[in-house]
Amino acid sequence: MAGISEAFIKKSIDDYSRLRSGNFWTINDTVMIDGLRRACFFMIVRDSADTITLNLEHHFRLGFRRFFILDNNSTDGTGDLILAFRKNYPEAGVFYMTDFQIPFFQAGKMAALTAFAEAYLSHDPTPPDWLFFVDADEFITCCTKDGERAAQAFNMILADPGNKVLVLNWAHAALYSEESRSVTTFGATLGVTPCVVSPTIGIHVTKIACRAGCGLLPNDGNHFVSSVPLPEDCLQSMTAIGFMMLHFPMRSVVQIKQKIDQGVAALNATDLHETIGAHWRHYHRLYTTHGEHVLNEILMEHVGKCL
Repeated sequence: MAGISEAFIKKSIDDYSRLRSGNFWTINDTVMIDGLRRACFFMIVRDSADTITLNLEHHFRLGFRRFFILDNNSTDGTGDLILAFRKNYPEAGVFYMTDFQIPFFQAGKMAALTAFAEAYLSHDPTPPDWLFFVDADEFITCCTKDGERAAQAFNMILADPGNKVLVLNWAHAALYSEESRSVTTFGATLGVTPCVVSPTIGIHVTKIACRAGCGLLPNDGNHFVSSVPLPEDCLQSMTAIGFMMLHFPMRSVVQIKQKIDQGVAALNATDLHETIGAHWRHYHRLYTTHGEHVLNEILMEHVGKCL
């Protein structure tokens, strides 16, 4: 990936393999990071009613208190659930807005949302120091039993002014019970949700957070920063301290079809290169050519990779 050296990538993959295969691996979703109270949490969401409440509550427990959410034309009640979260968690500052544009210009919209948030909070007694970019199917999660040590390390990284970008590795996860050998649904928290997480990082994908006030913005997909060369000592791997970005991209046949259809429609409304969202374009071609039974095969292929 541009901006990250092969050595950095290899170490992240090795760190994940050791953690995932060792005795300390667990989904430890009770860990709280005090330093995240000053950070900003950004999300662009569309038709994510099955994940949005769990996601926002999960990240609130992790420590976030400032949420900026852009709703890209949801029709499934996602917006109502966001407003319910704002009502139920008065300690959280939730700025919710709707988006009238369908085209998938994620980087541009995220840049506008970020600029607004920094201006909006510029006179706050504690202006934001970090900007985190998360999708509705992604969960920043402590994945080590030694949560106290991991939290201390996270706070130290946030406090160090030399750190400019935090690198979180995707860990693909599936809603699946190994005991019953069946697809499941989310529980009240990730900690009680029957799920499986990939034993290895097959394809190295990162998500990032940026220090505020440095002119850093995420590219499309929030996978790295755009057009800013950075010395690698400004980057911090969160995998090294036991934090992953658990990713649940495929949760049911209905959800997969909806995500593919909406994603391809949004991509087709832009002039973005066909490599952007290539996997969703591929899945769309498969099921429109061979029938909707392909969607179940896609879901079970995802489960198999996580197993």
